[in-house]
Amino acid sequence: MGNRAACCRETKPPPRRLSVVNQVVGPLNRELLEDLCRAGIPCEVLTGWVDADDTDRLPYPVTWAAPLVKSPAWRRVWSWTTFTARASWFALRRPGGRFLVVTNPPLTMLAMPCLKRLAGLRYVLLVYDIYPDVGERMGMMRRGGLLARIWRRMSRQALLRAEGVITLGSHMADTLRGHLRAGDSCPIEVIPSWADTEFLRPLDKAANPFVARHGLAGKFVVMYSGNFGATHDTESIVAAAERLRDLPDVHIMLIGGGTREREVADLVAAKALPNLTLLPFQPLSALPHSLASADAAIVCLDEGYEGIAVPSKTYHALAVGAALLAISPPGTELTDLVAEHACGIHVPPRSPERLAEAVRSLHGDRDLLARCRANARRAAEDHFSRTIATRRCRDYLCRHLGIEIPPACVES
Repeated sequence: MGNRAACCRETKPPPRRLSVVNQVVGPLNRELLEDLCRAGIPCEVLTGWVDADDTDRLPYPVTWAAPLVKSPAWRRVWSWTTFTARASWFALRRPGGRFLVVTNPPLTMLAMPCLKRLAGLRYVLLVYDIYPDVGERMGMMRRGGLLARIWRRMSRQALLRAEGVITLGSHMADTLRGHLRAGDSCPIEVIPSWADTEFLRPLDKAANPFVARHGLAGKFVVMYSGNFGATHDTESIVAAAERLRDLPDVHIMLIGGGTREREVADLVAAKALPNLTLLPFQPLSALPHSLASADAAIVCLDEGYEGIAVPSKTYHALAVGAALLAISPPGTELTDLVAEHACGIHVPPRSPERLAEAVRSLHGDRDLLARCRANARRAAEDHFSRTIATRRCRDYLCRHLGIEIPPACVES
């Protein structure tokens, strides 16, 4: 009897593995993978880069493929192509597998309907970048041209063949629905990005080493922290700093890097403003201090990018209890969030005078500032925390891919 019971235990099928395809596993994806593994869902990853100091100690196996090369443009497209070819081979070797496919690179999702037919796999799409819309708005391809039309048709097939689709905001979901035809059915779930509200918290300036290191004690700190990219109106920040020189206790901090790093550095050097400091990206260990030094945090989404992107830095700012200065066109996730949670002030793009006015409002009305900061932290805890968001992702993946969570992990 004992041997028979042992035999039954040995032949019980193992939990189904989730294969994740993502060329760049940044902080959010790393946290999602960690939480999926912690919930008892075995994962594996095909990627070109993981945001981790020691990749040998990750709780999931990694298969390495072509890393993302951002510039020049032809090398970026080539890295997308080679990664997608590797991802196709990876998928074909896992017939009947369950896949989470991140739209990084955007080409990979286009291959999934064919791979589904050939290998019988099932997949959920996690849509961060919506192509061809991004390419059209950045001038990489002609709006409504042949390439864009072909891409949109292939995108429609990828959406229809998916078991499910996750994207970051309701306006992005509307853009994806624009790839579909009347009568098409595609389950699109909106799960916003998040912040680890235990790692990022409000911190008294007197106990903040970043404040002491950079001479910010007694200052009203307005911070932009993140990429300097195509969708970010950094020129208005520098121009607003010029208009705020009459307030000696207001200091603007620009922290980051990216494709426009040199351009921003040249602009800051040319202006040489005493109330503006430019710093490179801070190490992960310093983020709780650097972000929490801000009284107000600037988050940008430039004109033309509404409905195709949501800045993830928004949720980091909420977590540390900074009032938001949301630079974006109307009708975006940013404007909706500020209005719904009363956590800051909306400013239209390319309006440095309006941005300066918003800073003056928060600086001059400390009751307004306190309400915005308290509401920001409350929104992070109640709606945009890591625990809430990764559990929603987990439940969606399990429901649509037929993955079972071990009973002991269901409430974790």
